[in-house]
Amino acid sequence: MTSLTSLLTTHNCHLLGHRGARGEQLENSKAGFIYTQQLSQLSGTNWQKKKLAGIEFDVQLTFDGKLVVFHDDTLLRLFGHQARVDQLTIDQIKRISRCASTDQSESILLLQQMPEYLKDYSHIELEIKTCDRTNYQQLIQSLKQCLVNPQLRNLPFTLTSFDVHLLEKLQTDTVLSQFRRGLLVEPACPQLSIKLMANPAFNHSENSILSKHPIAINDIKNAPMSTGQPFANTVLIALRLGCSSIGLFYPLFDSSFITQCRRYNLATTAWTVNDINSAKQLAKLGVNHLMTDYPTTFLYS
Repeated sequence: MTSLTSLLTTHNCHLLGHRGARGEQLENSKAGFIYTQQLSQLSGTNWQKKKLAGIEFDVQLTFDGKLVVFHDDTLLRLFGHQARVDQLTIDQIKRISRCASTDQSESILLLQQMPEYLKDYSHIELEIKTCDRTNYQQLIQSLKQCLVNPQLRNLPFTLTSFDVHLLEKLQTDTVLSQFRRGLLVEPACPQLSIKLMANPAFNHSENSILSKHPIAINDIKNAPMSTGQPFANTVLIALRLGCSSIGLFYPLFDSSFITQCRRYNLATTAWTVNDINSAKQLAKLGVNHLMTDYPTTFLYS
């Protein structure tokens, strides 16, 4: 059986760690970024083709205008604290995270602290999180203040977001428009996501055995997405926003979507792929980047 790493090499598909290495270390944490950095730097005959190509991580705005590396709106899931990130200062967030940590170590980082953990990557996806309370003017200003730093500016970033409004603002900003940008897309309906997990779109093109209740391709094309528009409009939206890539909830990918992206020179990222067989099918399909919670497992598969 062909290994995943062989398929990645053959099809020029690159592996990314999701939120660092979410399934193997605390997500978006200092320890996690040190861990993935080591995966990117491994060398030697047996490891030449088993390096982590890059990572994805999230940033969002704190109450005091800092860009904290964190995914959720609140600290509840990771640190047992209900408070929202945008209502806390960075010092308060760090204090809460230290109190919740068994070893009292620093786990929370700011975007400006990230350069030392981002060496030797060929691709970095920086997802910018927003919510209905986001102060876009402050967010844009904070992003510019961080990203003009040469240590960050010269890294291979793609700025990604589900937020079309934010991507419009990035496109028109004289500084931030110089960075590559990526549109992230998922179904607006959670039930469709569940159905797709059981029966991904790429199964149709691979002629695999389908479930008793397959999802029709037209149903997927017409389904509303996080963009507020049908999936069929995704590529046009990305092009209108000046994006260089599209990141899809991975079961949405099929051969026709890959063909359409290639026609317009749009790179593709599949997230979040934690099943080896799905990863193999996506690599053969021609997806450019696979994002996973388990990079070590994938590198040895």
